[in-house]
Amino acid sequence: MKTIATKCTSLFFLLLLFVAAGCNKDENDINENLTDGFCITSNGEVVLTHNDFEYYDYSTHLIYLNDNKSFVEDFENLGEFTVFAKEEEIYSGETWPGYSSSMPIGPIISTHPSFYGDNIVSIGFMLYLDSLGNFLPDPREDERIVEALKEYDQFHAGLSCEITSVEYVSSTNVTVKLLLKNNDDFNYYYIDPEKTGIGLFHYFTNGLYIRNFSTYEMYEHKIETVSADPWNSWDIDWLSVIGGNQSKEITITYSNFEAVPPGQYKATFEFPGLGFQVSKAAINQANGQIWLGSLRMQKEITIE
Repeated sequence: MKTIATKCTSLFFLLLLFVAAGCNKDENDINENLTDGFCITSNGEVVLTHNDFEYYDYSTHLIYLNDNKSFVEDFENLGEFTVFAKEEEIYSGETWPGYSSSMPIGPIISTHPSFYGDNIVSIGFMLYLDSLGNFLPDPREDERIVEALKEYDQFHAGLSCEITSVEYVSSTNVTVKLLLKNNDDFNYYYIDPEKTGIGLFHYFTNGLYIRNFSTYEMYEHKIETVSADPWNSWDIDWLSVIGGNQSKEITITYSNFEAVPPGQYKATFEFPGLGFQVSKAAINQANGQIWLGSLRMQKEITIE
């Protein structure tokens, strides 16, 4: 006669086999539905394949969805998610509400609210910088993702931007020069500070910051921002066109910047684009595509 302990042991192993079978089933279901393009899974299901989106802007990690997909309905409440490329797991992250006072470290899909329209999934990455002000490795920047996107002609390189110089005319008069580059072979519309004016331009960006990461000191401009009217609007007259594979120098002068003591610093700038204001129908204009998102860059500088 079997003892109670023997019966319990048998039940335990049956339970383990049941759980293992369930896990294998979930894994098999995911593997069957993955494609050899870019995919996202969540809770044991494939929620996005290369068939569900038009293209991926690699400069800002924005996924432009087809009409059969909705950010609010399909992505806003995912919880944890995993990115695959060519059926290979690349990285994992989680959705996170924008109103939260905390922020997870690593890849995130921001929700409640999203800064983009219902046709776009934005994959962000926190933190950008370590304690010394250096950029941390970004798991979204993976060549396997690029290859999977190019396989189906869904890769857009987008724009890039760098700080070429930070010049002090006086202790409070600072000029920053940026080099904006179009890495695709078609035109983009971008926010032009010469057209918006410096006040409205800084409605979309915090602009230039100068930081000493050893002492945690930060210095900034005193620009009085000008709000869009209404706040959620945009105007084509704010934008200029940058041609395919072209570069443009952008100069921004601050006449009332905080005085910075001599020393070694890191200058940080975020170049802005539009976001939720632009509907899906308005993205493609007569002379190019409106670039959405933002670019963060930094440069080591010496102030004497």
